[in-house]
Amino acid sequence: MLNKQIPLVLDLDGTLIRTDTFHEMMVGLLIQKPWRLLALPFWFLKGRAYTKARLVKETTLSPYQLPYNPDLLTFAKKEASKGRPIYLATGSDQRVAQDIADHVGFFQDVMGSNGHINLTGPHKKQALLEKFGVKGFDYAGDSLIDLHVWGVARKAIVVHPKKDVLNKALKLMGQENTEVFPREKSRGIALVLAFRPLFWACNLLAPSWSLFLGFCLLSSGLFIGGDIISLYKERAGSYQKSVFAEGHLHLITGFLLAPLLILSSLFLMPLSLGLYYIPLFIVLDHLTRPFPQALRWIILSAFQLCTVLFLQEYGF
Repeated sequence: MLNKQIPLVLDLDGTLIRTDTFHEMMVGLLIQKPWRLLALPFWFLKGRAYTKARLVKETTLSPYQLPYNPDLLTFAKKEASKGRPIYLATGSDQRVAQDIADHVGFFQDVMGSNGHINLTGPHKKQALLEKFGVKGFDYAGDSLIDLHVWGVARKAIVVHPKKDVLNKALKLMGQENTEVFPREKSRGIALVLAFRPLFWACNLLAPSWSLFLGFCLLSSGLFIGGDIISLYKERAGSYQKSVFAEGHLHLITGFLLAPLLILSSLFLMPLSLGLYYIPLFIVLDHLTRPFPQALRWIILSAFQLCTVLFLQEYGF
């Protein structure tokens, strides 16, 4: 049992929530003000903390729809009910962190980035040392950068860690001073679900292996892109939630995979075919997301089969 007089400090991104608020605001910018994406490189020139502050001004991030980590949230609420002080210390912008803390309702205080200092790694370590001293707090985090803080904490609470993060935390803190909150769904399973491999069966009638592979890559890339664009509607309950909306797969994975898969597929099929297929698939994917899942898959599968049969008929 953890000493309830020792403060419990929680990280936010990847810890209290399964997602990253920075990436969430990037999606918000893409959906709400896509033309402002052109300004991103100039914001980054002024530092990550400045970029986070600008994203807060340009986008709206609702704390009510974020995917919280239920196990850690339950644990922290239980500790708070015993009178233990709970703090939030995060690299997210202070305003975003405060909104989330107000929504959750049990934090004593909030520390976040301020537009000048990005409160991660050594900066977070220094801030917590000044407030609590060495071994004066327990800290919950999820990534390699949290090793800076765990090194001066009394106990490490490692949340949804990758194997190398967990191994380094155990080596640093020892088994007796490390507590682990494992993932509910493995990253590998989440990645497979994001690709929708069952949909690839519709491509088996493709007239060549290159077209089969091209359609598989293209449909997976378009599905993932649709997941990112539909993120907020899925969380609002309008659509069935994807692994990205639930936080089982990081948004940055979607940002990278969608264009990579789509561009790779275009090397395996005629460009004219891709230019025909992509807009039709995007429209159908968007229109069918509110439908019952079975009906949605019937419509998309019928479109895919008709496309493949057309190619077979006309000898592509």
